[in-house]
Amino acid sequence: MDVDPSPVPESPVRDWSELPADPLTSIFMKLGAIEILMGAGLVCRSWLAAAKAPELWRFVDMTRHKLVFSKEPRTLCPMAKAAIDRSDGRMESFWGQQFVTGELLDYIATRANSLKSIRLISCIYFCEYSLVKVADKCPLLEEIECSYLTPPAEFFRSLGNVRPQLKRLRIHAEERGYDSDEIMGEMKMERRQQGDEEDEDEESEEESAEAWVARKNRDAFAIAESLHELRLLQMAGNNLTNKGLYAILKGCPHLE
Repeated sequence: MDVDPSPVPESPVRDWSELPADPLTSIFMKLGAIEILMGAGLVCRSWLAAAKAPELWRFVDMTRHKLVFSKEPRTLCPMAKAAIDRSDGRMESFWGQQFVTGELLDYIATRANSLKSIRLISCIYFCEYSLVKVADKCPLLEEIECSYLTPPAEFFRSLGNVRPQLKRLRIHAEERGYDSDEIMGEMKMERRQQGDEEDEDEESEEESAEAWVARKNRDAFAIAESLHELRLLQMAGNNLTNKGLYAILKGCPHLE
């Protein structure tokens, strides 16, 4: 005789919106800033309240995410401002990729007094002096990283004036030909071989060895003069010579 199996009792439906704030905050800590802003924080009111806990926004990383590459600054900058506001002045690190503008840097400068680290990856919508303003307004700042930027030597002097105790500096110049001097030399040689009438003028305008060294090491000399507390320095894509390197080693004795 076949016996009908007893129905499996249904488990009660859990109302995830009733989770206490502390466990929710612990879970959100494992998410990134963009996931919280675009996902978890939009589920319900209780999750939104948990997503506004200041401790979630001490480290704001808005890099290496598909939205960074698919959304424009007009979308991402308001998200970054929301993260800054939620930190309630406790944000210690801000990392942004591509979308960061000068206006957003001004926002950070006025609302992130606890900032210790700022990393700007492939950001082209601001000038270097917006970064100097951040360094000036954030007294705890110890680390600056900026790629796709070729600042003038005066940038490093300004940085040293407002934040001489900076510990870590990474400046990765934009991708372009760093062998421009060699290329220009080859072009001059070709013109001379072709009997260019301007050869004599070009030869008379050739810079001296001292001027060439000064030009090549302009950034290195500025760093050596202004940033004596550096522990770490990266200058990718810079044309400094041994003389510039020696100046940095002498001017920044704490380099590790």
